[in-house]
Amino acid sequence: MSIVIGINSFHADSSAAIFKDGELLFAIEEEKLNRKKHWAGFPEISILKCLEYTGINKNMVTDITLNSNPTSNLHKKIPYFFAKYMFGRKKNEIFNRIKNKITIKNFLINKLSFNNKINIHYIDHHLSHIASSFYPSKFNEALAVSVDGFGDFASVNIASCKDNEIRILDKIFFPDSLGIFYEAMTQLLGFESYGDEYKLMGLAAYGKPVFFDEILKKLFHKKNILKLNQKYFNHTNKNFSYKFEGIPKQNKIYNEKIFEIFSRDLIKEKKVELAASIQKIYEFYLIKILKKAIKMYKSDNLCLSGGCALNSSANGKIKNELEFKNIFIPYAPADGGGAIGSALVFIRRNNNLTKFKNLNSPYLGPIYNETDIINEINKIDQEKFIIKKYQNKNELNEIVAEKISGGRIVGWFQDRIEFGARALGNRSILADPRNKNIKNIINLKIKKREDFRPFAPSILSEFKSDWFVGDNYSNYYMEAVLKIKDEKKDIVPSIVHVDQTCRVQSVSVKNNLKFYNLIKSFYKLTDVPILLNTSFNENEPIVCSPKEALECFLRTQMDDITIDNFLISRKN
Repeated sequence: MSIVIGINSFHADSSAAIFKDGELLFAIEEEKLNRKKHWAGFPEISILKCLEYTGINKNMVTDITLNSNPTSNLHKKIPYFFAKYMFGRKKNEIFNRIKNKITIKNFLINKLSFNNKINIHYIDHHLSHIASSFYPSKFNEALAVSVDGFGDFASVNIASCKDNEIRILDKIFFPDSLGIFYEAMTQLLGFESYGDEYKLMGLAAYGKPVFFDEILKKLFHKKNILKLNQKYFNHTNKNFSYKFEGIPKQNKIYNEKIFEIFSRDLIKEKKVELAASIQKIYEFYLIKILKKAIKMYKSDNLCLSGGCALNSSANGKIKNELEFKNIFIPYAPADGGGAIGSALVFIRRNNNLTKFKNLNSPYLGPIYNETDIINEINKIDQEKFIIKKYQNKNELNEIVAEKISGGRIVGWFQDRIEFGARALGNRSILADPRNKNIKNIINLKIKKREDFRPFAPSILSEFKSDWFVGDNYSNYYMEAVLKIKDEKKDIVPSIVHVDQTCRVQSVSVKNNLKFYNLIKSFYKLTDVPILLNTSFNENEPIVCSPKEALECFLRTQMDDITIDNFLISRKN
């Protein structure tokens, strides 16, 4: 029996995943348990949850894999280190990061009481990303590309995947990075928290890319496939700090010299146009990288991964530029998913497995029983709410669908929490997509976020082609934006972005039966097979437990909350 735990540790979105004989049993990010966004420390609670949920004793775990390998790309790392970092703060930061990785075994033994015979395996960062995409894709062969900020001194890896083997063909190394460029520009526009890139992506749809040529000319060396003009970036400086311990924190990646190109006043006045230009630059270089990859390995199938694969706007345009028949992007393409990928690489190498189990369901976290739920419900003020348990799930779906169609906003909490950045119907806030005012209402009452950010549609899979253009993606995981058909856009105005695109989630009987049945109840009532779906949270990680769900419900102005078969409604 082989029991392997994969971890992403001392890197943003630390996480853990547990496999038994090639089957993925459980996975979760640390932030969903400790409630600290993008937590980048050691995933202590996540590892314990893996063991608790599966009932596996820690002494039964044979191997731990980490999605980073300090020995990767030494031929590039060592000369660069001696040239740049022999003096300054950066040297100590690099040594501490390496120390944390190579002493993972001490954390496991001292903090979690693992057996000192536990085996630790270091798997290259981008190889882990690629594995997390290729093995769940079910393609017999594919071109795979991982595009990231940085991992193990590389920002891009290109690979051929065939007969369950992954072969790295080419890499782009530090300091050149499409992810770093996008993060720096996100900071420049005033979105300064780690992980705010999705805000820039949402804002970009409102503007015209009038600064595209200037950015391309000034911030890049155009002759190369991807080469940043280091004059305008700080990440190579000997005193630059990029902290990956606890909540991620970094200095300004852009250099003050950038204000010689774009003044502070211009950035403030032309923020929307700059966002559109930055997004177009990103798309330009992503396509450039993919075209290079195609020359190295021709395939009808593309597996895309790395943190940059969360740019669903760019993903939706790949099919228009390149002739891939099939494109697969996993539910967790970023660093958290590297925990799964690292374990897959090790299991494939050492157990010679050709098939894995349960790689396509993102619903991998904890589940809570009725006793857990009742205990939390009993803590709220019973006089202020109508609380009812439904024995018949169809009846509950009909009631919830009716409430949503009547303009109410409903928290939907079911079964196991999703792994990854997106709410896919188990920890969601739901509303009527036909209501043109509902977006502003949700932002005002619950999310308290920027009004330019769009909400996603969750649609019954059999209706996707009736409403949206684009068949290259399953869109089970909201991996790409799709254009809504002209004749449909006015029916569901609250889920259509300003550029007529939608970050679609396709929901089938197979991938989420409970959520499917709820949408179906709404469809029977309204002739619209779509619900507005946004993550169940309020400026925090997605809620994981009934306690967190109820706390979010109570402190916002959500109208109703469904937890398993319980419906709790505010009294009017």
